[in-house]
Amino acid sequence: MLIAKGYKVTLVLEAGRRVAAPASYALLHDPAGRDWPRCSALVAPFRKGGGQIENSEAKSYFGSDPRAGSVTMPARSLSGWRRVGAVEQILYSRRRPGNLPASHKADYEHPFKEGKATLYRRGRLLRVELGPGCVWNWRGFVTP
Repeated sequence: MLIAKGYKVTLVLEAGRRVAAPASYALLHDPAGRDWPRCSALVAPFRKGGGQIENSEAKSYFGSDPRAGSVTMPARSLSGWRRVGAVEQILYSRRRPGNLPASHKADYEHPFKEGKATLYRRGRLLRVELGPGCVWNWRGFVTP
């Protein structure tokens, strides 16, 4: 299951170039790696909808029960994605729809170790490959 871990996503590339995702796009992550590679972040349109769901990973991340939503999944294979460049930093915002309570609402930024994160594009979709051994926690990215 993918978890929408943030919105208003901006990626800062080498030499300061910025790639901002459309406002309706979410930063998506699958902690189990079943529906999307575990060390890959997908930035894609996410439609919020449905009631609250039970997911302990998402609840830990948001500080409250998560809500259901939907996303159209692109191909997992990198063969259809175009390499854009190395990512130096990611900026994103964590909010709850309808002003629902959440203890972890904030704007977040995470610098990546040099050369450890790579941005790919497929049409308007974005994908950040983090490399093997990546770690996410309740705050978001830990490594790389």
